[in-house]
Amino acid sequence: MASPRIRARIAAIALLIALAFVIVGFFRADREMTHAERDQATLVVSQTAALVEVFLSREFTQLRSVERAIDESLTSVTRSGDTLTLLPTRAFEARGPFDDLWIVDSTWHPYVATTYADTHTSLLFQSQASRSLPNPLRHEAIAIADVESRRPRILFVQPIRQVKGIALVAALVTDSLTRFLQRQHRPDAFGILVKMRSDTIVALSTLTPNKSLSSVQQSVNTPFSNDWSVVVTYAPSSRGARIALWVVGLGAIVGLGIGLLLERREANRIADRSSELEHLSAELLRANRAKSEFLANVSHELRTPLNAIVGFVDLLRDGVYGPLNSRQAGPVERIEASANHLRHLVDQVLDLAKMAAGRLEVHTEPIELRPFVFDVASEVEPLMTEKGLSLSLAVGATLPRVRTDPTHLRQILINLLGNAVKYTTNGGISVRGRLVKRNDDANTAGTPAGNPRLSVPSLPKPETLWVALQVADSGIGIPEKDRERIFDEFEQVNAGPRGDSMRRGTGLGLSISRRLARLLGGDITVESELERGSVFTVWLPADPADLRGDQVA
Repeated sequence: MASPRIRARIAAIALLIALAFVIVGFFRADREMTHAERDQATLVVSQTAALVEVFLSREFTQLRSVERAIDESLTSVTRSGDTLTLLPTRAFEARGPFDDLWIVDSTWHPYVATTYADTHTSLLFQSQASRSLPNPLRHEAIAIADVESRRPRILFVQPIRQVKGIALVAALVTDSLTRFLQRQHRPDAFGILVKMRSDTIVALSTLTPNKSLSSVQQSVNTPFSNDWSVVVTYAPSSRGARIALWVVGLGAIVGLGIGLLLERREANRIADRSSELEHLSAELLRANRAKSEFLANVSHELRTPLNAIVGFVDLLRDGVYGPLNSRQAGPVERIEASANHLRHLVDQVLDLAKMAAGRLEVHTEPIELRPFVFDVASEVEPLMTEKGLSLSLAVGATLPRVRTDPTHLRQILINLLGNAVKYTTNGGISVRGRLVKRNDDANTAGTPAGNPRLSVPSLPKPETLWVALQVADSGIGIPEKDRERIFDEFEQVNAGPRGDSMRRGTGLGLSISRRLARLLGGDITVESELERGSVFTVWLPADPADLRGDQVA
């Protein structure tokens, strides 16, 4: 498992990667928004250029039709000096969409040939030098912007092929092109300029001129020799959204950065705290190990003088050092009882220390339960007889052998029987044994007041067969709130006066018994009622191969 510092570094790297992805995402979104606007403007300028091209092609076709009509209807032309007279014909009667028609020479001098031309027509054509107009006879067809006149218009020029030295001029006001473009699309978000060289033919725009406007330009393919182009201007409508995007994005990045700094600071604090806790845990483990070693060593060293005391007491009672008088016999018996009690306490402390240190060994062997339980009960029978208690043993001979450590099992049963004798003043004590399946619903004898159902506890091993050894008494009972507490170390219920240490005990018997039972692969459970007795059940795993016949409880 990674240490807190490594996890903190991994978290910081992950946050940095996330920040990088966020920044790249913002750049990508901004770029896509910009490209989307420019692509839309490019589409608009392409559409407008196509419309202008269609419009000019249509007008050029009309101009050629008028020019062919003039060619076909000319009857006579006379030229005298600087004067050229064109006889009236029917050609001007079919002038098409044009507003005015003229015939001019190479110097743009008009020769009126129709009643459509009024007296001021000659004033519309200034000298070639002042207008810098191209020679109308040197091009197949040209278009000229007459935007300085009272009514801005486009002049289409087409040389007349049948009569050399003259050309047809058709005038079309720019409003026609404006209306044509307006019918196709509304220039709400875009400004449209149609230009011929440097002259603006059409200007459609609702945008306020400013420095932030962008433009896209495209040339127009025309049948004329002039350069036509379309310019579309637009104000980036998503600029506000882009600014909001960057504000929110930068705010999020700053927030993430602050969060990263705070997280790194907290991670460093946690890492330091974890290191301190690991150090303290190691110190506690070392101190606990030292305590266990100390208790084990001290308990072991105490056994030698205690055994010597008990040995010398036995020698005194046997008269090895001379017979004891009546006054000496009583103190010697008290010395023996105290020494045995002290040795029992030392054994308990030593067992507890060994279990805490993991040095308690288990030596399993098959055991016949019936004779084993009878032998253990015989050790405590004198205590029961002394208090006037009855003893009942109900361990069937058909029970299978169990594979366990006899020393530890004996210690468990002696502790349970000793507690039963200690807390029972009248009545009796019974020891029962039976074979139980997991989740068995069969009834079994419980407290003296009744027969509660015996249910197998949640044990770590998956055995389906268990041997239940029950020690039942008719003593004072245990309150429900204390039924788990009694298995804790140095915990006692109704322990008696503190000065009576031999009766009070140490509170280690049940704790050691449960630890030993779990060490043997089983457990200890308790059922009790106040003033009606208690039942302690020792659960031992049974091997199906050791079953005798088919008798299963």
